[in-house]
Amino acid sequence: IDNFKIQNIKAPRLEISSSEEEGFIMINICDNGKGIPSDIIDYIFDPYFSTKNEKNGTGLGLYMSKTIIEDHCHGKLTASNKNDGACFTLKLPLNIS
Repeated sequence: IDNFKIQNIKAPRLEISSSEEEGFIMINICDNGKGIPSDIIDYIFDPYFSTKNEKNGTGLGLYMSKTIIEDHCHGKLTASNKNDGACFTLKLPLNIS
């Protein structure tokens, strides 16, 4: 929501889709918020990395999300820029043993 306001997006959009792929569920969450700047995209999952000022962001949200999905759910969380926005992909196993 913050990014839509900052980027002055007139018709904000979130698209959520899912598919099954070789024993995994793939969940894509994409927006039209102009994407993640190329100079920071490699750091967004680092602990304490935030694009917000000190009062509004701790830099732990994406780090914790990635840790939970990858270390505790045996999945994968990635981010990329597609079309006119950012896309986060969650890859989770259908069966956790």
